[in-house]
Parts: sequence; structure tokens; C-alpha cells
Amino acid sequence: MTDPGMYPNPEQHPHGRPGRSKRRIWPWLVVGVPVLLFGACSIAVVSNLGGDTEATVTAGPDAAGGDGDADADRGPDFPGKLDHDTAAPAGATITRDDLAYTLTPLESVETMFSSSLCSTVTIDNVGTAQNDFNGYTDWSLQDPSGAIRDATFGTDRPMLNSGKIAPGGRATGSVCFDNPTGAAPGTYVVLFEDTFSLSTDRLAWINTL
Repeated sequence: MTDPGMYPNPEQHPHGRPGRSKRRIWPWLVVGVPVLLFGACSIAVVSNLGGDTEATVTAGPDAAGGDGDADADRGPDFPGKLDHDTAAPAGATITRDDLAYTLTPLESVETMFSSSLCSTVTIDNVGTAQNDFNGYTDWSLQDPSGAIRDATFGTDRPMLNSGKIAPGGRATGSVCFDNPTGAAPGTYVVLFEDTFSLSTDRLAWINTL
């Protein structure tokens, strides 16, 4: 019969080795994961805040009245222009954050199922780092009534896709907007606003139809 007094500590192993307590790791996961996520988000926010540079306008071959010189201010006015918008006539190039955007004047595109206004966009990476571009969510069109339409698909044109551009590279394609009732005469403004940036500054190309 075993003497109860032989093992005064109930957690002591009969062979003299103390039992190994189990450490709980889930409290560390509960605390650590949110901290890591918060840190990653903070880095992304700081990156976006620091990456937005002043836009410059250069008249292109199709720009009405352009002389080829860089525009020192934020370009011509248009109805609904905001304080930090940078505008240019259709056909001009606007450069910001090492990406040079050139848009052709809007033209009507008719298919069997849709009527659209389209512009051909060319984006050149003039920097030394890889850069992102988006062919749908970044673009919109302000019509003469002041209504702003989102970009759409559905034409037979090669559309501007989304992806990355290597330094010295180029992406090109069309951005289109629904125009079911036809283009009423007036001022149409193609607007670019980076969806994944904290900046609300827009780039604008003015068309008169």
C-alpha cells in the first residue's frame, strides 16, 4: 500500500519530475493579431498620404488652343470644378505621381445594344518604380446637366484594364460611359479619381460636344 505522505505535492510526478503546466496561447493571438493588422493599415495610410504629388498639365496634339507648355495653375474652369481639381482640354496630358495620363476627345460609339461616349486613355509610367492603374472604378463622366456617370463596359472597343505598369511602360484602352439618350450639346468632363488613395484631388479633361 502506498503511503499518502510520500507525495505531499499532488502535482508532483511519482518519479520525482514536476508536471509541466500548459501555457495558453490564445490570449496572445487575440491581442497580437489586431496589433499587427493595425500596424499594416497605418503603414498603408502613411504611404498614401505621402505619395500624392502636384499634378502638371501639358498640352497634347489634340488639345484645343494648347501651346505645348506646362500649365502653372490647375487648368481651365468647368462647371462643378472643385478647389483641388486639375483640369485640361481633351487631348492634353496630365502627369501626377509619375503617371502621365493622355485622353483623346470623347466620341459617340453605337452598338446593337448600347450607345456610349468613349475616350481612349494612354497611361505612361514616367517614374522609376512600378505603379498601379485601374480602368473602371477610377473614371467617371460629368454631363452638361451636372450629373456624374460611372464608367461602363459593353462596347466593342478594347477597354482599359487594371493592373501595374513597369517603369517606362505604357497601358492603353478605352473608358466608356452610357449615353442612352444621345449626347446633348454642352460641356462633358471626364474625371479621374484614384479609388485607393486618401486624396480627393481629381484630374479632369474638358470636352465640348
